This record gives sequence, structure tokens and C-alpha cells, in this order.
Amino acid sequence: MVSMSINLNLKTNFLKNFQQRIIQGRRLLQSANHLWADRLLTDLYFEIEKTDWLDIQKKHQLTMIISNSWWIYINSLTRRTDEGPEVDVIRYIDAYKRFFSFLSKLDDFYLFNNFVTKLLKSFITMDELSQTGITKFINSFCVKVTERKNYLKLIELQIILMYLRKSVIPQEFFHLSMEVLGRTIFKLEPGKRALFLYIFIENVNIHYHLIENSEDFVKYMNKILVNRIPGYLKNEFSNLSKISINIRNFSTILVELEELIYYLNDIGEYTWIIIIIKNLFSKIHEFHSYGDAVTYIRKFISFAISRNRFEIAFDIYDFLEDLFMYQTNLGYDNILIELWVEASKKFVEMKEKKYLLQSLEKLSTHLKTPQNNAQLYHYFYTCNFLWQFKSIFFSLEQRDFWRMMFYRALYEEKDFNLAQKILPYLEKNLRELISDPCLLYNETESFKRDIYSFGKFDHFFMEFEEGFIIKQMIFRINAEGSISIRMISQENKTVEGKILDEYWNDAHILDIYNDIFSGNIEKKYNFTLKEFGRLLYVFLPNKIRSFFKQFEIKALNFTPEIYFILDDMTIPFELIYDNNFFLLKYSISYIIGEPPLGGITFGREAEKSKEGLKVQNKFNVLIIESINNSGPVKWNDKLKTKELIFPFEAGINEFNYITEFFNNREEVNKITVLTGPNSTRENVLSHIAAGANHIIHFVGNIFYSKWNPRDSFFLTNDNEIVTFNDINNSMQGSKSNINPFLFFNSQIYDVEGKKLKNALRTFGEIVEHFDYDKIIGIISRNFPIFDDETKEIIANFYVNLFSYRSQGVSLLKARQSCMANKMTKLVEQNFKDLSVEDGTKSIDLKGSLAISSYLAFGKPWKKLS
Repeated sequence: MVSMSINLNLKTNFLKNFQQRIIQGRRLLQSANHLWADRLLTDLYFEIEKTDWLDIQKKHQLTMIISNSWWIYINSLTRRTDEGPEVDVIRYIDAYKRFFSFLSKLDDFYLFNNFVTKLLKSFITMDELSQTGITKFINSFCVKVTERKNYLKLIELQIILMYLRKSVIPQEFFHLSMEVLGRTIFKLEPGKRALFLYIFIENVNIHYHLIENSEDFVKYMNKILVNRIPGYLKNEFSNLSKISINIRNFSTILVELEELIYYLNDIGEYTWIIIIIKNLFSKIHEFHSYGDAVTYIRKFISFAISRNRFEIAFDIYDFLEDLFMYQTNLGYDNILIELWVEASKKFVEMKEKKYLLQSLEKLSTHLKTPQNNAQLYHYFYTCNFLWQFKSIFFSLEQRDFWRMMFYRALYEEKDFNLAQKILPYLEKNLRELISDPCLLYNETESFKRDIYSFGKFDHFFMEFEEGFIIKQMIFRINAEGSISIRMISQENKTVEGKILDEYWNDAHILDIYNDIFSGNIEKKYNFTLKEFGRLLYVFLPNKIRSFFKQFEIKALNFTPEIYFILDDMTIPFELIYDNNFFLLKYSISYIIGEPPLGGITFGREAEKSKEGLKVQNKFNVLIIESINNSGPVKWNDKLKTKELIFPFEAGINEFNYITEFFNNREEVNKITVLTGPNSTRENVLSHIAAGANHIIHFVGNIFYSKWNPRDSFFLTNDNEIVTFNDINNSMQGSKSNINPFLFFNSQIYDVEGKKLKNALRTFGEIVEHFDYDKIIGIISRNFPIFDDETKEIIANFYVNLFSYRSQGVSLLKARQSCMANKMTKLVEQNFKDLSVEDGTKSIDLKGSLAISSYLAFGKPWKKLS
């Protein structure tokens, strides 16, 4: 308790000191004392970096405040007059040099790139700055981007430098930029190279607003470069003059550029994609409409997220923000807020911390003080999302906590008394807008119908039935704050689920609890024990609160039991108050640390008796081929031809074999084969969702997402993707009573296109998230080989499975049979000189990849039924 108090005081004092020094630094800047302002603000930055208890999110926020201090000052040095902008050149140059030096020290390249790019854009419009000065500035910028291997930015900067100087400086950065550009161009088909080059150069002009006509800009740059470009690029640059994009040919160009986007992604050159997307926006805006352009580029957000290209997705959101900023009055803007809520949600779902942090920063920037009731409701509704997003990865500030609690108390629980008690802990500017929470609720309730939402169906507790009488309940909250629940009814029915959109982050609840039970005469918080119980209840995720509202204790002859499984004991959950204290309703106990390997005694599932099982004699089989045998392809410049990017020869053989095998088995009632043009995303998911198949056999390439393994995917033959999450959701949504068995014969790539050699750990992460109550089980091979032994094992496995043996026994017998045959052959070959014992010693699992490569996931005693 004492250490917590000291820690909070330390943080409070640090932030107060930070604020005072920022004010001092800004005063020094305004008095033109650049030297001491630079020292103060730079020392402050290094102090932030070496403070261990500040997390990455808070460090980013504080560094942003320092950077903005410089930026506000530099902008103040430019005055607008009737004759144009006037600049105090001497102060301006000294200030920007010091600001650039400060930015160069930052570990946050996103901040550096943003501010320095803004500086460059402002320099381009100034006649007062010399050509030599801009050259030095751009070269300094090139040093930093080269260190980061941000070669697209390097090429862009070199084009700007050539334009401003009207000539080429054949220095190291120029040669490096041409080399990188050449390496990429020669990965493309010859017919697409000039268009790619044209789009890139044109985009520099569009981004920096250099001249009005982009086509003229491309021609001008081509003239500057004509005698300086390397010989191997001369032919590609000479073809630029043949490119012209207008309203008549744009439909054809659009198709070509979209194909180029998919191709660049497939060959791992995805960093170039955002350039094409931005260019397409400008063209669609010009030839069609602004709305069409926004709608078009938005579709690439899902494309980027699903393929783990998070940088592209964030860049699109960043680009959309710039577009929407031109439409806003700089007040409270719903569109900009909702844009970054959407971005944050997508990055949360993919567990992508870097771009989530940047999106949350953007969201916080746009969450300005609301001006009317509609905005006030929108504000608190958004703050609830903000809490959910932050709770998973980052520490939360008190203002985040109280905004969220106010929303939940008022709008989700309609607890006006509690909302009134929370009101004093909101920021002053918000308190001044709310005279009476009950009145605010009545005036804003109608806005609920029109508020934004994500419209995603939630499978949580989908099996919950009315009249479910609770007997036992398990809450699992681990060290990361992940929450899962399992409930068992009096009739031994089980309902379970996991909270995916919010983590348990109880630091502020714990602070209130410690204050209430402290011996201090003066309390920091003005809550009674009952009110604290309500706060604790309101703090529960809405899904859990909704469940508590649904069920009633209808029997008086037993007491429901609740187990809390926690890594660390923090809050006594008996104090939860949902119209009554939990300690008066449930028998509560805790498990600290990991649950036992055997699970909780009352939660252990009993194996079904044989009498209760229905024997199935005929089975339906679905075979899904996704071996990418016809595409995507890449250009091989040495062979002057196209070749497959993800070849899978063993997969072709296995697909043909397994199809023939099932066709010849009398136990198979119906076989459906999705291959070639029929193996599309829509067909795959619709056949799985139909739930008509006892066996689903996949043959294809898997692309592994290390950020979120359940979103690893197959690339279908219509150039779409099917994630493992899609497969799982399709089976969960099926109304069929058939629980299928899944077999995956795959080779696995990472999203960069590199084949993974050891896929054991990787595949385990991918299938960890399957609902094993909706399937019989899963078998896969961690070595994508296919030979006579694998044929034998696959055949024997399915024969045993068809004979009503469990999947575990079927795999065991298939392995035993394969091993026995190897022993027999070995003994026959060496009958005179080899004993059975010698034969046994000379054959082991390491010597047979086929025998050792099969892996079973799930409950091995389950059978086809």
C-alpha cells in the first residue's frame, strides 16, 4: 500500500516538473534564446528516456509535447502579409537547425519523419532560403532515412533535390536511390515498368505540390535525368514519354495499377503500394468524384490488415486524415474521431502495438472538448472504446478511467447516483458541461440509435439459454489481464467464452480500494463500500455484466460457486455489487497462478459413453486445394519468363493421391473437391459453413501471421484470403450437428514470403484458437513431404478412422503399421545377417520424417460420428 502511494506521488511530481519545464522552454524560445531552450528541452527528452517507470505510450506523448513546442515556435516566425509570407530568416534557420538536431536524437522515426517533411514542404515555398541551404537540409534528411533503410523516402528526396536544383548531383545518395529503384523495376514485367516509374515520379509532385500539371512534372524530371541515369535504366526512363493518363484510358490504367498492388505485395515489395494507392485516389478524384476516391482506397485497409501489412493500413488512415482535415472547422470532428477509432480497433485485433500506439495518439488529439449534447454523448461513447483499446497494451491515465466509468455508469447501467458521484473526478471542462447526469441521459438517449458501431456478430455466450440456473462459474484473469469465463448449470450444461476486446487493467480500481481501506483520516475518494462495489461491477466488461443480468438464482437448495483464477490477487471480488454483494450470493474462492493441468474438479468433462454415441457408416468429405499452382507469379529477369512465387510440388502429388483415395473408399458417401477456379474464398467458406462434411482435408500454402496466428491464411485461387479465424467462425456459425475432422497438408510461409522450415511451433499457435467443441480434432504435418510412407500413413489413418476408432488411436495404428512394414522390409533384405533386435535399433523416428511429422491437436479420444 505504501509503495503504491509513493509511486503515484513520484509520477505526479514528475509530470508537474515536466509541465513547468515545458513552459520555461517555450518562454526561452519566444525570447529567441535558442541555445538555452535547446539545452533545456533536449535534457528533458533524455530524462524521459531514462525514466524506467514511464511506458512507451507515455514517453511518446511527452516527446510529442516537446516536439510541438519547437514546431509552434518555428511557425510563429512566419507572418502572413498582403504581399505574402514574411520570415525572420536568421532566427528561422537557427531554430530549424536546432529542431532538426533534436529530432535526429529521437528513437521515434515516425515523429522525425513527420516534422522534417513538414519543414521541407515549408522550405520549398520560401524564396529567402538558398539553394545551398536546402541541399544541405535534404542531404541531412537523406542520412537519417538511409540509416533506417527507408529507400522510398530517399528516392523521393533525391527527386525533390533534382527539381529544386534543376540538375543532378551524382553523389552517393543519388547512386543508391537509382540502384534501389532499378532493383525493384526489374522485378516487374517489362510492360509494367514505365507505368510504375511514372506513378512514383508523379506522386512526388502531388505530395509536395511542386507544379500544377503532374504530367509536365514527369516530363521535366525525365529531361533532367536523361544524361545522368545509369545505363541499365535508360530504356525504362525513355518509355516514360509514352505514358499519358486521362479519362479515356483510366479504366484500363486502374486495372493495371490494382494488379500491380497485388503483385508488389506477393513479391514482398509492399512498401511501394501506398504510393500507388495515393496516386489512384488523386486520379479517381479527378476523373470521378471525391466520394468514389475515398471509398476506393478504403478497401485497401482490409487488404493490408489481413495480410499483416500494417504500415500500409496506417498510411492509408494517415492519408485519409489529411483529406478530412481540409473538410473540418478544427473543432470537435466526429469523422476524424471515428476514423482513428476504426484504425485502433483493427490494430488491437491484430495485436499490433506500434501502429495502435500511433492511432491512439491521433485519436486523443482529435478528442477535443465537445460543444453540445450530441457531441457529449459521442465523446463518452468513444472514451469507452479508448479505454478498451489502451487496456490491452498500455498504462491508463486517471482521466481515461473516469471517462470510461462515467459512460458505463450512466449509459450502460443507468445508475444516475453513481454517475453523479463520478462527476467530480472528470476534468473541469467536462464537469462544466454536465449539470445533472439524469438530465443529460434523457437528452442524449435518442443518440444511441445513430452512434457508430462495428456491427460484428459476437459468438460470446451464443449457447446461453433462458432459464440457465447457475451452479458453478470459473473466472480466469491472467497476468496480462486476459479474461475468460466458464459456467456450469444445474443440469451440467456448460457455457464458456473469452473477452477479446478488453483486458483487466485494475490499477485505478485498486487505488480507490486502497484509499477506502487505508487508515488515513482524509480520503482521496468519496465513495462508500457499497458505491465501491458498484464501481467494481461497472468496471467489469459489458459482456459479463449482461450475463449477470440475464440469469437468476431460482433454486434455494444450493449455493452457486465461483472460482477466480488469478495470477496476482488484487481486488476481493466479493465486494462486487450488482443489486447485492457477491459475498451474499455466491460461494467464492480463488486460485492464484496457473490453473491445475487437470482443470478445476467440478469443471472436468467426462468422456461420453459408447452407448450414447451414434455409429456413422458413411461419411462426407470436402477437399480444399490452395496450392497456388497457377499464381501468383513473379518475373524472372534472367530466364525472361514468369515463375510461381510459392511452388508446392509435393502438395500437387498429395492432392491427386488423396482425391483418388477417397474416391475409391466405400465408406465415403459424398466427396466434394474444390480446386482450380472453384477453390475461391466464397466457395471454401460456404462449404465449411454448410456443415455437411465429416472430414475437411486442406492441401495448400499457409501464410503465418506472427502478430496474430489465428489470422494466418490460405491464398485462394481467386487471389483472396481465407484466414483460420474465418474457418473457425464458419464452423461456429454452422447449425449442423456434424463436428468435422480437419486435416492440413501444408507448407508454411511467413508474410514476407519466406518458407518456414520448422513449422511445429508455428502451426501450434495457428490452431490454438480453434473451438475444439465444434470439431473432432486436427491433424497436420510439420514437414511438407510426400512419399510412399506418407501415402501409407494417410491411408491407414483414414481407414482406422472409418472403422470407428478415435483419431488418437487411428494415428497410433497408422504409425505402428508403417513402422512394422519398415521392419519387415529391412529384415527381408538382410535376413541372413540381421536380427530383429538389430532391425529395431536401426529404425527410429528420426530416420522417418513421415512417421514423426504427423501432429494431433484437440481431444484424441473423439471419433467420427
